[in-house]
Amino acid sequence: MKSEEFLATRLKGASRMFSFRRLLPIAIAVVNSSLLTLHSSLLTSCNAEDLVSRRNKCSFTFSYNDHSTSLLFAAARNPGTYVYVTTSGDARTSYRHVYVTSNDGKTPTEDNIITTDKENHLLYSLGASNSIGLFIGLTNFNGLWAYDRACPNCTSLTAMDFTGNRQQVKCPRCQRVYELETGSISNGDPGESLMRYFCEFNGLAIHAWN
Repeated sequence: MKSEEFLATRLKGASRMFSFRRLLPIAIAVVNSSLLTLHSSLLTSCNAEDLVSRRNKCSFTFSYNDHSTSLLFAAARNPGTYVYVTTSGDARTSYRHVYVTSNDGKTPTEDNIITTDKENHLLYSLGASNSIGLFIGLTNFNGLWAYDRACPNCTSLTAMDFTGNRQQVKCPRCQRVYELETGSISNGDPGESLMRYFCEFNGLAIHAWN
């Protein structure tokens, strides 16, 4: 009887050891995968910080509840769709306007008149100039970004516009062409890439900042 109990105990121990050895590589792989993901996230975060321009202040918020049909929110949800945003008015002496122009080359510029107290208390700083504004759109592979519409390689403020396949923008002064997917120069003299700002759409509003 004792020998049978001893044999059963040994078999259970061997079974546990077999299970442990079989699961150990899986556990190690899971841990390594988690560490790799964490490392990649940290690298991505660091790289994003490095990409963002600090040359000009950027601070822009646009409410979805108040402007749900805006071209700006269509651009935030559809890869390869871009707009440029400009503003006018100070909400004290004149109505504040947010103008949105699509890269489709067909839709008229949208004029959003800001009437709510909440939005009128916001301070807009659209990079180099509120009247020049920002390009905003959802890239195909790099997420949602905002770019300064002012050419980063011209000493005077020069507004760029969509060109080519409308996924690019061109400076009328220096003739450089920039890719909106990456911000880099695709045609023209070497120089700085587009000035880039963080941008997010959280379901309630679009925010662009640096």
